[in-house]
Amino acid sequence: MDGWQHIVPTLALTMLRPLGMLALMPMFSARALGGGLIRNALVLVMALPALPMQLGHAAELAGRLGELSVSSLAVLVMQEFVIGLVMGFCATIPFWAIDMASTVIDTVRGTSMASVLNPMLEEQSSVFGVLFTQVLAVLFLVGGGFNAMLTALYASYQSMPMLGGWHLSASFPGFIAHQWQMMMELCIGFALPALVVMVLIDAALGLVNRSAQQLNVFFVAMPIKSALALFVLAIGMSYALGAFQQRFDAFGGVVANLLGTMR
Repeated sequence: MDGWQHIVPTLALTMLRPLGMLALMPMFSARALGGGLIRNALVLVMALPALPMQLGHAAELAGRLGELSVSSLAVLVMQEFVIGLVMGFCATIPFWAIDMASTVIDTVRGTSMASVLNPMLEEQSSVFGVLFTQVLAVLFLVGGGFNAMLTALYASYQSMPMLGGWHLSASFPGFIAHQWQMMMELCIGFALPALVVMVLIDAALGLVNRSAQQLNVFFVAMPIKSALALFVLAIGMSYALGAFQQRFDAFGGVVANLLGTMR
């Protein structure tokens, strides 16, 4: 029984980082998984492999937890949750980027008003946004993104142990700004080929409209732009998603840099 008294609080603390990480991940939300119970079970499964790393210090952790006041314990819980939250922020950036790119494409082709509920992001999104977030979710799962996320999670327990404490360094705001810049680069890189094609179509039909002023260019251009945008995206899909795959592969390095700004 004494062993379980040490293991249970250690496991509870270990679960906070994966819980914070999945709080921002679109595909692991309670709605996407069919309920909070399934999401919590996934958090437990993710935390169990990290538990042996902490068992050597389980007695020490339990002893120190018993010495903490309620306010200090609340701060510790919040610290562990925030570590997972910022790691989840880095992992969610590609999904936000592809949704932004899809919204830009749908706006230029004139269908931005046809927004629907995106179950991945749990918010209103464009038609292309729903499609491409689903595609990116499949790439994340089969392309090694989930494995990279787990590797970074378990490495964080070694580079930033529990009860070790942390503080934000002066380089933390620059790191967050770099992540926002990366999101914009992913967005523009994905949407730019389709945008160029649609702008050229608008320019060509604008010249046609000068000769045939009775022609309703807007309604004529919409199906043409939609078809050619889909064609260009289909041709360059492997190249367009290559940048996202590189982001997934480099996730461990991103998290290492992140934790370096929090020590």
